[in-house]
Amino acid sequence: MLDRLSSALLQARAPETPFALSHGSLVSWGMFLARVRAWAARLGEMPGARWGLYCGDVDEAAVRLFGAWAAGKTVVLPGDLLPATLQRLQGEVDGWLAGPASAIAEPAPADFALAALDGELPALVVFTSGTSGAPVAIEKRLRQLAAELAVIESTWGEAAADATIVGTVSHQHLYGLLFRLLWPVVSGRVLLAQQLLYPEAVAAALGGQDAVLVSSPAYLRRWPEALALHALPPAPRIVFSSGGPLARDASLAVRGTLGVPVIEVYGSSETGGIAWRSQSDAALDAVWQQHGCVDLEFAETGLRLRSPFMPDPAAWYDTADRAQPIGAGFRLLGRADRIVKVEEKRVSLDAVERALTGQPEIAEARCCVLPEGRLGAVLVLSETGHAALARLGRAGLHGYLRTAIAGDVEALALPRRWRHVETIPLNALGKTPQALLVALFGASAEQPEAQVLSVSDTQAVVALEVAASLAAFEGHFPDTPILPGVVQLDWAMRWAQDMFGIAAPFRGVDALKFQHVVRPGCRLVLSLEHLPAKAAVAFRITDGERPCASGRLMFGAAR
Repeated sequence: MLDRLSSALLQARAPETPFALSHGSLVSWGMFLARVRAWAARLGEMPGARWGLYCGDVDEAAVRLFGAWAAGKTVVLPGDLLPATLQRLQGEVDGWLAGPASAIAEPAPADFALAALDGELPALVVFTSGTSGAPVAIEKRLRQLAAELAVIESTWGEAAADATIVGTVSHQHLYGLLFRLLWPVVSGRVLLAQQLLYPEAVAAALGGQDAVLVSSPAYLRRWPEALALHALPPAPRIVFSSGGPLARDASLAVRGTLGVPVIEVYGSSETGGIAWRSQSDAALDAVWQQHGCVDLEFAETGLRLRSPFMPDPAAWYDTADRAQPIGAGFRLLGRADRIVKVEEKRVSLDAVERALTGQPEIAEARCCVLPEGRLGAVLVLSETGHAALARLGRAGLHGYLRTAIAGDVEALALPRRWRHVETIPLNALGKTPQALLVALFGASAEQPEAQVLSVSDTQAVVALEVAASLAAFEGHFPDTPILPGVVQLDWAMRWAQDMFGIAAPFRGVDALKFQHVVRPGCRLVLSLEHLPAKAAVAFRITDGERPCASGRLMFGAAR
């Protein structure tokens, strides 16, 4: 596969061979290759070894990626364009592969030739959110990517046949880059250029062609319910999922809806792919099957591995994933770095979460250590749970749950504070960092009770319970309490920063409007739309059908 990747641009494909489907139009291999040559010729004349790439459409990203590689450049692939990200990359990149699709309009000189790519080229820098949420840069040489592509093709290529590769995940992260961009380029399959963000778009894509779907747990666990609103699409050949384990119920629901199993891919940006599994009705706990080229050791501190996908294929790498061998496969037991100290004793957050999700009232649970040292639990209730909540009330339900899990969890590890959400919040990488969970417990005399209704890379919706006990009502006004507008603005700003991981300072607000007063007892809905290109977040606060406030929050240094 190294030969196929390094010589991908030299392969004798007919110019009219379909390369991509973009905005409803076919892009041919000849069109792709001509634009790659143009970028390679231009970049070959420019100084600097490391170039940043952020591009919305996969076909355009492929043009610039292969153009940069053909010019011997390293491509730095950030997960977003937040001001904090751009600031962090200052001095780390020599330029950006930016601009519209026509950014390099001049064709390459007629005598310009593309050479085969060097397997030792430091081809890529991707980022993973470490345990603290701070991005960590991971460098990949071309031979590492080629080795992983060879395994993808040998494992699933026959099942994929000549299907078009479509996806709901971004190619700005390694999983999406491998499966949505590099795999179709080197294997000759057509790629769908646009990321599918909504169920109707997925249904249309599956209905338009024979397809392989590249997705994530965050999307798939909501899909069967969302898809019920649309005509059932034809079954894709394969459904892939990565980014975290997919709950068994969600996996079986997707299988029941589409008629094909979900292939879960386990790995990380540091290690590449490690193993895969497919859950079924027959097995209550499907084990992971390691790739044949990956060697594993099972240590108490976490799984150890060596792999051709690593910088040194002969060196052992220690992960923080605890695992137990089961026959020819293994079972994941949770992260070693999710062992926390509560009152000086070690507590496994995974163990507490397993105890909670073992109760019929709980569909999903995530736990975190709060600033005061107590354990907090964020819950997604099942139908049984909602019925119990209506019957027992919040305090009664939480007391019942503490009693129910007391036999499995030490007393000091029992959650002390609770939050209910429609879905577990995720960041742009599809992860749930502790900071995002802790932010849900901001309710105090200054902050309202909050419930995250939905969240994605660019959209978030949060319900806010406006209690009469909030300090903001004191003296404003004694006889007719009204929530001050500045408080609404503060809530919007704080949730925008938490939901989208914005580290840049708040610098002002545009188009601010206050339409209706907010009184005690209201249940507000805060809707946020992230606008990275403008370093802004648009917000809207409503009380039922009534608009209360709206505007655009601006972040970063003044311009």
